[in-house]
Amino acid sequence: MKFITLVDNLKKAVVLAERITGRNLTLPILSNILITTDKNKIYISATDLELGINLAVSGKMEEEGKIAIPVKTFSSFLNSLPEEKATLKEEKNVLKVKTENYEADFQGISADDFPIIPSIKTEKYIEIEKNILGKAIEQIIPSISYNSTKPELNGILLKLDKGGLELVGTDSFRLARKTINKNNIKTNIKDELSVIIPLRTMQELLRILQGDSEGESSVVRISSDPNQIQFSLEDIRLVSRLINAEYPKYFSIIPTDFENKILISKKELLEAVKIVGLFSGKINDTKFKIDPQNKEIIIEAQDPSLGKSHTTVHPQEVSGIDLGISFNYRFLLDGLNSVEEETVFLGLNKEVNPGLLRGEKDNSFIYILMPIKI
Repeated sequence: MKFITLVDNLKKAVVLAERITGRNLTLPILSNILITTDKNKIYISATDLELGINLAVSGKMEEEGKIAIPVKTFSSFLNSLPEEKATLKEEKNVLKVKTENYEADFQGISADDFPIIPSIKTEKYIEIEKNILGKAIEQIIPSISYNSTKPELNGILLKLDKGGLELVGTDSFRLARKTINKNNIKTNIKDELSVIIPLRTMQELLRILQGDSEGESSVVRISSDPNQIQFSLEDIRLVSRLINAEYPKYFSIIPTDFENKILISKKELLEAVKIVGLFSGKINDTKFKIDPQNKEIIIEAQDPSLGKSHTTVHPQEVSGIDLGISFNYRFLLDGLNSVEEETVFLGLNKEVNPGLLRGEKDNSFIYILMPIKI
């Protein structure tokens, strides 16, 4: 193998691949990346057997070949180099890297021992702009926490139906749902599709989507089979196992009518909750007293070992009855930060029922938060 490429392009691919490599003492091959050449591209592959990635880097190929090498030292070496050309040459399971001022030899192993990263063979697909998908994932991820007893909660539900594409995440204390209108997707799937994608997969996908987009396709193609899902961009392919479980029936907990309806500045509410929440107890409980008659909300928190704090905020609109309700302030901050509009809507029903948070006008994203019963 002999291949010439820019260090900067190679560096970006190896950094993404390094995140996927596994730290498995019984399978040390998983701490390696596979480097192969094909025509005028070099392919970098990595896997931990649950998640796999394949990245293409453009350059000039002079000889075909492949080799697997430990990624950690290789990545550190590339990150230390200036932006210049690099020549990669494989000789007897050694990868020789040469730039204008530096040379290094990396001891490799047989590429034949590297696990195969599967390719999903189906003509069915969903295509979506990467910025739209990236924003949706970013809004959903904060609502997911690792749960050792309920594997279905350790991922994001991706659901396709006649209305469009829906992403849902929950940890049973809060739930986030993002609906992407059918006009913003392209698909040849006639039936409904419902799969649970591991949280780590979506985190890595989000990093890819938020990365440098120069020269990169703006469309993501999604394809799946009963056990795996694949996300493809122009030079990147991410393949993941799916979570084989049934997702909770979440529709029943989404309120549609509200006794208390509030419109308030997102910035004002964020600031108030963030400051008062510093004095909350071990369960992060912060109390909200809704006073529609005086058009105000009193937010207070106290802890014997810390002290107490309270503030009053004035919504743009507030209707309903007097209400006292407590929320986990950190969860509430996650929801507020996920809403894109400057004015947020908060709908409440009694102190024991979940509240609903969304933008004033955009209801494509909703955030459901269970109250704390004290």
